[in-house]
Amino acid sequence: MMSSRAEIVIIGGGVIGCSIAYDLARQGVPSQIIERDAIAARASGKAWAIWSYPPMYLLTEGLPPDDIYSMPEGSVRPWLELFWLGYHQLPDTALDLKETGGINIGYGELSDIMVAFSEDEEKDGRKSLALLESEGYYEGSWLEADEIRAIFPDVNPQARGGLKFPNFQVEPYQYTLGLAQAAEKRGASIRQGEVVGFRHKGSRVTSVILATGTEVETDVVVLAMGPWGGQGTSWLGKEIPIMVNREQCLKVEVPQPLPPCILADEAVAIIPKVDGSVILGNISETDLQPGFDSSLTEEAKVRILDGAINLLPTLEEARLVEHRGDLEGWPPPPNRIQPVLGRLPEWDNAYIAARLGTLGMMISLGVGQLMADLIVRGGHLPNRVKTMMETLSPARL
Repeated sequence: MMSSRAEIVIIGGGVIGCSIAYDLARQGVPSQIIERDAIAARASGKAWAIWSYPPMYLLTEGLPPDDIYSMPEGSVRPWLELFWLGYHQLPDTALDLKETGGINIGYGELSDIMVAFSEDEEKDGRKSLALLESEGYYEGSWLEADEIRAIFPDVNPQARGGLKFPNFQVEPYQYTLGLAQAAEKRGASIRQGEVVGFRHKGSRVTSVILATGTEVETDVVVLAMGPWGGQGTSWLGKEIPIMVNREQCLKVEVPQPLPPCILADEAVAIIPKVDGSVILGNISETDLQPGFDSSLTEEAKVRILDGAINLLPTLEEARLVEHRGDLEGWPPPPNRIQPVLGRLPEWDNAYIAARLGTLGMMISLGVGQLMADLIVRGGHLPNRVKTMMETLSPARL
């Protein structure tokens, strides 16, 4: 039996695993990412990669239970700072990844307009804006129909107005690869292999077992396995329910560049990227899977394309470049968008970052920083984030 050693093993080479390795490396702590495919080979390389304005997620509290983003009242506030960590760090991180990792991640600023078509949607939009302003968040604004048409002259003529907020974006594959390469430059390593279990002594994991029979001895193990996180925790005798959602989107080319602004309604989002391409994404529907079927469907492609053309009819002239998608790990109701972060109960050196759903990309920098701090401190929570991390801890499950 062959063996090797890594001080910290991170299982999963998606955006979360790479972000944790990146922040550990910035603190001078080496780690090894073990990925069965390749860096960003799954959902992290195919995401929309939008950093939404964080206070928008306060609006998920109190939504009807059948809404896919519904959250109980007061449930987002304790961990809203996790959104802000990444939102504030992204501009500087983009520069660091270019200088250290040598990759242009396609960083750009863009607005987000959520279009209202009915009187009820307009009332809800204005009410949402008033709520955020009452909380002290004034970066949003309400655009009248003629103001939207000044930006998108060909928007559906039934648009009554829309809620506008500031966002950021990156290219998902380049961003994830940039994190990995910057971590490597600072001492991390990347290994291809499939993890199939652990060895442990008492309450400590002592090694990670690969499908080849090779074992990697380690002081710390981090599960960043996306929708497969439940499999990882089962090897440690802990069941964490994870809903598997299949997310699909379309990449298209348009005859004329779109303004740097997301245009969305309750069904789809039209997202112009820095390179001139456009992503069309589904907003309103989940596609929960009983297993791990990531195959793309014609039904989803047609639904997304029809919805986008309804919102912006000139997209009928767009050329489809790529139909892409993969699997996400979601929390079960009622906490539909609340991740699990922290040390696994009953284990001294096993950590997990899971159930991030559609939020993985936008909170990746915050997750990386918090998880790295937690690991370096041996599982002890920094006081400044204690309440937040206790809210997200696997111990609460």
